Amino acid sequence: MPSLTSHRWRVAGAIAAFACLGLGAAFLWPQSTSMAQKAAGGKAPPPVPVKVATVRVQDQALSLSAVGQVQAARQAVVKSRIDGLLTEVNFTEGQQVRQGQVLARLDDRSLRAQVAQVEAELRRLQAQLALAQLDLQRYQDLAAQSAVSTQQRDQQQAQVAQLQAQVQSQQASLRQIQTQLSYTVITAPFSGRVGLRLVDVGNIVRPLDAQGIVTLAQTEPLMVVFSVPQTRLSDVREAIAQPQGAAVSVAEREGGPALAKGRLRSADNAVDAGTGSLKLKAELAPSQERGARLWPGQFVTVQLDTGAIAGALTVPATAVQRGLKGPFVWRVAKADGSPQAQMVPVQPRWQSDTWVVVAPHADGLKPGDQVVVDGQSRLKPKAMVKVLTAPSARQP
Repeated sequence: MPSLTSHRWRVAGAIAAFACLGLGAAFLWPQSTSMAQKAAGGKAPPPVPVKVATVRVQDQALSLSAVGQVQAARQAVVKSRIDGLLTEVNFTEGQQVRQGQVLARLDDRSLRAQVAQVEAELRRLQAQLALAQLDLQRYQDLAAQSAVSTQQRDQQQAQVAQLQAQVQSQQASLRQIQTQLSYTVITAPFSGRVGLRLVDVGNIVRPLDAQGIVTLAQTEPLMVVFSVPQTRLSDVREAIAQPQGAAVSVAEREGGPALAKGRLRSADNAVDAGTGSLKLKAELAPSQERGARLWPGQFVTVQLDTGAIAGALTVPATAVQRGLKGPFVWRVAKADGSPQAQMVPVQPRWQSDTWVVVAPHADGLKPGDQVVVDGQSRLKPKAMVKVLTAPSARQP
């Protein structure tokens, strides 16, 4: 068996070995750290590439965009006002027609016969009335000479009054039949463009037919109806207050070329509780081109000019970011000769898809400052940046 003394010597030797290892590690650690730092060379992170735009002071036109629908100034379904056989259609589909132009005719033979019959009865009554009036004149002369009784004179006078009433009744009947006869000629109630023919010659048409004969739309001028959110009611008030009506332009799509321009004419009398929006109507100027560019029922993009801000401090909309403390922009400023990113809070006064008008502040943006419009995701305060060449922003 090993002695107690030899066991103690083994324990002491193990402790000494661990102590030597610890001293060696402590001696080598600073050297390894120093070597890593030397390998890194002490280089800072590379600058973040960004694109910038210049903060401008300019007169900013205010506008809002909305989706609208083109409407005709007037639209009507041309129907027959009496039952009858359609005998003529005097229009071409899509034709421009004038007010009062004959569009269709109905069979009028029966009504013309009724007119002739009523006219004949009227002439008979008028002849009886003329004879009765002559007899009344004779009775009046004889009654003045006491040759006939006053009773006979009064009876003749009553007969004249009765015939006069019959003549008036027959005249009213004649006017009624003539009115019915006029309904056999169907005319355009106003000038406009007719649509597709909805019934052919040979069909019986009635006033209760829902589709009618054709639709007629007044396309000059056209109207456009659109809705704006109630959060923009202040802008709408400014637009309505303009004496000539706020300017409106219409395009087929957002950012597309304007197809027509016009003026705001009216607003609805209440905000729609279901959508929280107010409906507006604008009148478009008559088109100088004969070809149709807009059609009733077409959906378009409407831009409404609501005023202007003189000397506005404007930045591109892509420069404004949203943070926990509110909106801000990254401003590029030189520190120690190198461009760095600075976080600058801003207070937007008005904004569109392209521009944002910010309120001036003593410690905020200044005209001529450079703000980042692309590359913000990698920025942090005092980060070094590398300004790339960005395409010039379009003037508002």
